[in-house]
Amino acid sequence: MIKEADVVFEAISRWEDEGLIDDDLARKLRAETASEADAGTRRLSQYVLAATGGAVVLLAGGVFLDWAWPLLDRAARSLVLAVAGIVVLAAGVRIEGTRRWRPASYLMQTSGLGLLLGAFAYSEGAWSDMSAGGIAVGVLSLGAPIVLAPRAMRTGSVMPAVHLAMGLAFLAVFLDRATPLSGDAIVWVLDAALLASTLVLLRLLAHDPGGESRPWVLNAFVMAMLAGFVLVATTALGPLDLSEDAIWPLDVWLGVTVALTLWGVRRGPPGLSREWLGRLLAWLLCVWIGFGFYTALEALDGPSELPLLLVGGAGVAAFAYASGKGFRSLMGAAALAFIAPLWYWAVERGGALGAVAALAVTAALLFWLSGRIGAADSRPDAHAG
Repeated sequence: MIKEADVVFEAISRWEDEGLIDDDLARKLRAETASEADAGTRRLSQYVLAATGGAVVLLAGGVFLDWAWPLLDRAARSLVLAVAGIVVLAAGVRIEGTRRWRPASYLMQTSGLGLLLGAFAYSEGAWSDMSAGGIAVGVLSLGAPIVLAPRAMRTGSVMPAVHLAMGLAFLAVFLDRATPLSGDAIVWVLDAALLASTLVLLRLLAHDPGGESRPWVLNAFVMAMLAGFVLVATTALGPLDLSEDAIWPLDVWLGVTVALTLWGVRRGPPGLSREWLGRLLAWLLCVWIGFGFYTALEALDGPSELPLLLVGGAGVAAFAYASGKGFRSLMGAAALAFIAPLWYWAVERGGALGAVAALAVTAALLFWLSGRIGAADSRPDAHAG
């Protein structure tokens, strides 16, 4: 938020210098920008403190259970975890309507769902799969998201995304505890559930891309795409047993996610084309740095030039795109995507005069491009129109 405010302050000063606004209006705009920047900083502080509080809740539960665990049997332990989860979840729901405590509410609800999920999973030691108790626990695990998710969709835009991810985990516990399905079959069912959810969310997003009637859809859709990385990896390593070749479906899923994000930035309405989509692209590019290195060096068993082509090339393309859109976070990720494979290549080709010359030429080219951009910005008509 501070960086965005700095940009606004610079724009206000420029408008004032060029006579587009008078001193009084400039003063009012600066005051409004400073107020909004302070509010953004406070919101960030709230979420950081709330996240820390959620971690402390889990730690407190762990310390308590470490003390009480030896005194309880497995059924009692499961019950204690479930009760703790319900209490924390209910407290989070209770304070969600208060804006001041909303960040804490989200983290409390997430922590409560995690404790409840842990209780259902741990209960396997008390009631075996497919027993009466195991089936009952499985049904409760399936019922939890069915009961809780509709309320989340009516009251906010954050928790539905959490419920989508948690819902897949609760579904996995249900399938494990209450059905005779094998582990591989459970993974396939989860894949189908995620695919169906993604298609439904995509359809809702296409009909209401600005989120006027359903503000939670976009967050849930992004969560579905991110959850896909976990399930694609699980499917590739589990049922498909792809081993090193598991990177290929992950590369494909990453490409689909990037394509959909670019569509949101380019074709979506103002409500969808947000700065945070640029930050999402930056994170996806950071993921590609790891995926690209593994693809080039392990899956393809290529030379050190191959990650420079795959990862560095993506970095160059991302920087060109980010420069046009003004996505600062993506520019930083693009620089990292270019430097990382270049550093690896330089190390691998250490001592070679050609590598030194190539690095020197690359540095000179980057300095020249920087100067060209600066020259364009310094032209008298650079900010006209």
